[in-house]
Amino acid sequence: MLALTTKIVLHETASIRICSSCKKLIAPDEKAVSFRCPNCGSVVIWRCQKCRTMTVPYKCPNCGFEGP
Repeated sequence: MLALTTKIVLHETASIRICSSCKKLIAPDEKAVSFRCPNCGSVVIWRCQKCRTMTVPYKCPNCGFEGP
């Protein structure tokens, strides 16, 4: 008699990364950066490669801090 085995694979959900400047989705292979707001520290800011190189400003939705 053959024994059947079941393999359970758990995957963590991936968060959607959106650029804080241009509001576009950030691809998984893109050279983006994330950091906490330098002013309040409670929000994670995501910056896509294009906005980083063009120094497009971003704004923290929590405290209103604006940065390059």
